[in-house]
Amino acid sequence: MTTHPEFLEAKRTIEDRALNRRVFDRFADALADRAGTSDRPVRVVEIGAGTGSMIARLADWGALPQRVDYRAIDLDTTVVDLARRRLPERLSAAGYRVDQRSEGLVARQSEDGADQRIEITLEVGDGFAIDAEADVVIAAAVLDLVDLQSAVEDLTDLLADGGLLYAPVTFNGHTSFVPREPADDRIERLYHRHMDEVRTQPGSSRAGQQLLTVLRSAGYSVLEAGGADWTVRPVGGEYPAAESTALEGLLSTIDGALADYPADVIEPETRSAWVDRRRNQVARGELTLVAHHLDVLAQL
Repeated sequence: MTTHPEFLEAKRTIEDRALNRRVFDRFADALADRAGTSDRPVRVVEIGAGTGSMIARLADWGALPQRVDYRAIDLDTTVVDLARRRLPERLSAAGYRVDQRSEGLVARQSEDGADQRIEITLEVGDGFAIDAEADVVIAAAVLDLVDLQSAVEDLTDLLADGGLLYAPVTFNGHTSFVPREPADDRIERLYHRHMDEVRTQPGSSRAGQQLLTVLRSAGYSVLEAGGADWTVRPVGGEYPAAESTALEGLLSTIDGALADYPADVIEPETRSAWVDRRRNQVARGELTLVAHHLDVLAQL
């Protein structure tokens, strides 16, 4: 079975492709504008930071201002420990000199006579509950897993006036596979219904579009929004990087969701047969996934 850290690592290349570059570029420009309003470092808080993929991506893609205090928080001790191990290598590959510290690391880079310094703290905890004031909050693939109204209220308390919320990869109501199977429509519908009505964890299968409404009612200006679809497909019978692991992880999630339904909603043998066929298709390099998300950038 795919573990949570393995899934987070495997989806990194998928999200590299999926991120909406129009929204991302607007975010990078807004970060630069925010940096120009103060002499102190830009204060970034990332909620649900996982293994540190977003930090490494922002650094590698040249999106961070010259001085940044980056507070990365995740509930899972295992993934935070993995971030501590993996981030130095990824930042070094992006051209940074990295010094490790007890609670995080410092990454430095000099280019065209300008020095950049990123101070990163890696923490285990609930990012929605911290006592801090941030210029920027990043919540990637997070806001579909929480009570949206309550989460936005917490973010409003966390953000300074004029602060930015970047919420990429917020799930928005579509999961489908190719080749199609006779049971697909029912299974996909039940999987999404599970997010909305069955699981004990809050969240929504339409969180992306709901976020746009909740933000506006909470006093935010939505600066940019756009689709960020996962498309995972084999090329020549093989998946790029570790993306077959991400597919395995998603199939395990769907299997677990369907198992919560009684037999009169979906028969156990139907569920098991569907999952087995899909897993075999992954093993043979035949399965394609499309999943719809929204990337949202807003300002308080």
